[in-house]
Amino acid sequence: MENRSPITCFAITSDGKRAAYWRLRAGLKQPELFLEREGYGKKFHFSLHASGQWHMKEGRQERISWARPGEVVPGYTRAVGIVQPVATAVREDPAAEEAVLVPAPTDANPTTFSLFIERPGGNLDNSWPGKNAEGTTLVGRIPLAAGAGTCCVVALKQSLHPDHADFLRPSDDELRWMRDVAAEAVECTTGKVGRFDGN
Repeated sequence: MENRSPITCFAITSDGKRAAYWRLRAGLKQPELFLEREGYGKKFHFSLHASGQWHMKEGRQERISWARPGEVVPGYTRAVGIVQPVATAVREDPAAEEAVLVPAPTDANPTTFSLFIERPGGNLDNSWPGKNAEGTTLVGRIPLAAGAGTCCVVALKQSLHPDHADFLRPSDDELRWMRDVAAEAVECTTGKVGRFDGN
């Protein structure tokens, strides 16, 4: 067995530039997932533990915690959604070799990357969550440890209107925090890019 956890990276690209990519890593021994933003691996990350207790941390501070949600349809749990508006495509440096960059026209709606945990036994050959019903694009799929299934990443360009069925409006405090993080990310695009050290 390879002593390396399966990973996939993803982001949007628009007009020759790209957004900061997200790196998804599966646990080696436990069916768990870790999601880190480029340059912020230790500072900003999600941990989806096998226990079903999940959290997002900024540095060492836990910002959000929640229990693993139920399946949206039998066999599929939507774990996390990452939204990248075209305005986030500001980086000119190349992405990691393994990164999948999803094209987005300059006037496109934001791209939502959804992470779905798939139970074992599903049709993985030519199918993925939302393919037929919503027209999602397959970004990547990684196996979970202990034969617990897979994690599938799909992308969908969609309006973030509050009436959208799967849109969860953040609180005012969360919006302020998101703006602060986004501003910090734009400032760091000309500075040194952090690295992921696998922790």
